[in-house]
Amino acid sequence: QASRFLFRQNRVRMIADCHAAAVRVIQDPAMPQALCLVGSTLRSPHGCHAQYMANMGSIASLVMAVIISSGGEDEHNMTRGVIPSAMKLWGLVVCHHTSPRCIP
Repeated sequence: QASRFLFRQNRVRMIADCHAAAVRVIQDPAMPQALCLVGSTLRSPHGCHAQYMANMGSIASLVMAVIISSGGEDEHNMTRGVIPSAMKLWGLVVCHHTSPRCIP
């Protein structure tokens, strides 16, 4: 369910190089709450996903969510950045490449 929510919120996920080293994010201690990278496109892939890609011989990937809605008010909310409950993740378009790739 967490992955579905993330794809409803962030419709595109790109991993330019699954072998690239993760970069540590250092948070200012004065911040009252922990930094949340859920909406970031710069998150490194989870270790098991990077291993899965490596097992397939894939180094880069691009995943685009296909979202469907019931129409009406949901379409209006979607243009305002609201994630209505009637919106559903219908599927994913997944592209893999055997060398590092970055889409500008």
